[in-house]
Amino acid sequence: MRRMQPENILIISPNWLGDAVMAMPAVQRFKKLHPASRLTVLAKPGVAPLWAMHEAVDQVVVLPGGTAATFRMAARLRRQGFSKAFILPNSFRSALIPFLATIPTRRGTAFHGRWAMVDERVRLPAADAQGVPLHQAREYLILLCDAPDGDLADTGFHPPPPRPLDGLPPAEGPTIGVVPGAARGDAKRWTGFAEAVKIVLRDVPACRVVVAGAKNEMALCSRVAEAIGPAAVSVAGRTSLPEFAALLGHCQLVLCNDSGGMHLASAAGVPVVAVYGLTDPDKTGPIGPGAVVVRAAGVRPSRDIARNSHAAIAALASIRPEEVARACVAQLEAMRSWTASQTDRKPSP
Repeated sequence: MRRMQPENILIISPNWLGDAVMAMPAVQRFKKLHPASRLTVLAKPGVAPLWAMHEAVDQVVVLPGGTAATFRMAARLRRQGFSKAFILPNSFRSALIPFLATIPTRRGTAFHGRWAMVDERVRLPAADAQGVPLHQAREYLILLCDAPDGDLADTGFHPPPPRPLDGLPPAEGPTIGVVPGAARGDAKRWTGFAEAVKIVLRDVPACRVVVAGAKNEMALCSRVAEAIGPAAVSVAGRTSLPEFAALLGHCQLVLCNDSGGMHLASAAGVPVVAVYGLTDPDKTGPIGPGAVVVRAAGVRPSRDIARNSHAAIAALASIRPEEVARACVAQLEAMRSWTASQTDRKPSP
């Protein structure tokens, strides 16, 4: 992609939290390639607060739902004089809005009847030159920067600093975050969290456990916390997205499903142990450093899985809590060893 003159750029965000997190390295790289450009992100309410925590974004515009809102938003964007729109989702509406806003150049894929509305059409390869499946974060790099190259760990994400939360157990040892939910339902929800954490607590007894989730996951998170015991507390439904991001700053480890919470924790630089059933970590795995994926053995991964897929639920059920617990303990021990090595390197006063 040739270098552009400083321009007023619109980026239409993916709609799901995990997808939006995976788009952050591409937005960060774009800003580094075009530092004088002004970046506005158009995002649905559920992910708009995420982009407010991104260092490259100059403005976040919240997109309400509904047909009338589509036309109102197009008129609003038309007045802002954008020179180019990058359309990251594949939906019809995400291409319709910049088309109606008469933004001169609209770059994206041509799926779902969008051919006439996207004039700079991108075809995304399924794999790289070596045949390795292309991670979704690299698809976003192609859409924004015309090449999949870039450091996925350079997300540009700056969560708020951690602050005390009422009701947390005393922190005598590491804090483990547990995120047992997933927006896609049972097909991505492993059921062994409580048992795995109880095994971890036998090996690392000083841990405290914070179970987190959305408001509609409060019952699930409460059950998990109660099953773990007095070392655990649920904060589900008590945190906004920025507050949840800040909460991650307390954690030395996050145990989770393939979910938006997993991607957020990984982008925040927290060591992650993620449980995968039928979903493919090569395509949608955590992008941060030091992540460990525990996946079902002997399954053929898929990108598109029905919410109540029996095959996906069975794949998750085949993953034993002992296996996940071993991965968690190994992550905690690696963190402890790294911390000790850094302490040993400090010069004596």
